[in-house]
Amino acid sequence: MSAPSAAAPSATAPAKRSRRWRQTIRELPAQVFRTVAPRRTIKVRGLRFTLPCDNRITEWRWRTFKTGEPETLDWIDRWVKDGTTLFDIGANVGVFSIYAALRSPGARIVAFEPEYANLHVLKDNLIANGVQERVDVYSIALGSRTGISRLHIQDTTPGAALHTESKETLDQTRTHKPVVWREGVYAMTLDAFCEETRITPDCVKMDVDGTEREILDGARQILRTPTLRSMIMEMFGGPEVREACAQVLQGNGLRRAWADPGKSDNEIWVREGAERA
Repeated sequence: MSAPSAAAPSATAPAKRSRRWRQTIRELPAQVFRTVAPRRTIKVRGLRFTLPCDNRITEWRWRTFKTGEPETLDWIDRWVKDGTTLFDIGANVGVFSIYAALRSPGARIVAFEPEYANLHVLKDNLIANGVQERVDVYSIALGSRTGISRLHIQDTTPGAALHTESKETLDQTRTHKPVVWREGVYAMTLDAFCEETRITPDCVKMDVDGTEREILDGARQILRTPTLRSMIMEMFGGPEVREACAQVLQGNGLRRAWADPGKSDNEIWVREGAERA
């Protein structure tokens, strides 16, 4: 079938143009908003800070921060105190690192984010909120081995997630998203990082979109360390992933303290006896 000629446009062309105009009109408020107010304030649990709203994802992270993961805010409030060392693995643009740094100014936050665009926004967010001296940032991917690897990216928009680190060339991420970009990264095991830097976490927040088990496999020494008191992990992949991670965590003296699979992918794990300490 030949394409319609310029002299005889398709009957659907006016309808398509109308849909495009309606979509443009709907997007105008957001476009104007991003131009005149590229950062917006969050007021949550007595704290106040700003986040960018300059694209659809950063705007969504600002809009849902207070309600999206209340269990993570509860966990930070409960476990991260002055003197605590928190590892934020998969920090993205730093929303929870900022919250923890403001909640407990005497805590030490170590944020891991290997993706270039997210790292840029993370840096700006820390500086804009005055917590850059409280958060150490490492642009490395944690996994089951140390060496050169690749990050497989499903969305290049700053603030996006669901990417996958792998030495193999992937066409889909672990969350079954098409890969649109690949970039080289340096990967380390958590054990190697802690040995080299001599930093040991008291608490770990992990949000890594499918590589939870690999990171746990590279953290056997740290998981056995008595000073590691609690972890909150977002687990993708269903019951099989949860069970595989649970076996590793239970084998190293941690117990599941909270989970609600019907509402959240997060689970909270606690060292036996830590809540009584």
